[in-house]
Amino acid sequence: MLKDFISYLIFGNHCKYCGEIINLGESLCSDCKNDLPRITGEKCKFCGAGKDRCDCKKAKMRYDGICAPFYYEKTIETAIRKFKFADKPYISKVLAGDLAKTVQKDFADIKFDFIDFIPFSVSQEKKRKYNPAGEIAKELSKIIGVPINNVLTKPFDTNTQHSSGAVYRQGNVAGAYDIIENADVQGKTVLLVDDIKTTGSTLNECVRVLKIAGAERVYCAVAALTAEDKKDNKEK
Repeated sequence: MLKDFISYLIFGNHCKYCGEIINLGESLCSDCKNDLPRITGEKCKFCGAGKDRCDCKKAKMRYDGICAPFYYEKTIETAIRKFKFADKPYISKVLAGDLAKTVQKDFADIKFDFIDFIPFSVSQEKKRKYNPAGEIAKELSKIIGVPINNVLTKPFDTNTQHSSGAVYRQGNVAGAYDIIENADVQGKTVLLVDDIKTTGSTLNECVRVLKIAGAERVYCAVAALTAEDKKDNKEK
């Protein structure tokens, strides 16, 4: 306790999402507490959103299940943007901690053989200091005790997905991913990790590749996902 107090006097205590200084013993500032967009209630098994915000019309995806602790908005959008574009890799530990709780709850009865994540191409790896999906996966692996096995690879570049429509996204990633040579995937149950899910096209393509290689089941876990807030739209 004394050690924590001394550290607080020297460095301060910071909100785990936005970095604002807060009181000792707290983990969130008041703004983040109020704006934390947790996914609550019954969830759609097809898209991972809460039933109150699901608009996927039960579109069939290749994965066997998906979970996320948050919607990609408000506090979480800010945190992930800092994580991805402002060189804040430590945020991966925070996101992985929240994701681990969701995985352990939503996939409680599933025994995973290994964790993998959406890979970068060689040129992406050179441009970026770290792969956000990979950083989250590494921390998640430590928490839930499931090993990482990097069997997915991205042989060539694709255009960025975040500003593209759903149809373009599907075509953009088709054939963009592969399995490394001699990967042991046959009959395995895989937990596939990414930072954000929007349309799910990237996850879907990677799941397709894993299942072609012999994976029996593939579940997806993401730090946040996009879903339209129907309540906000009605108020507008």
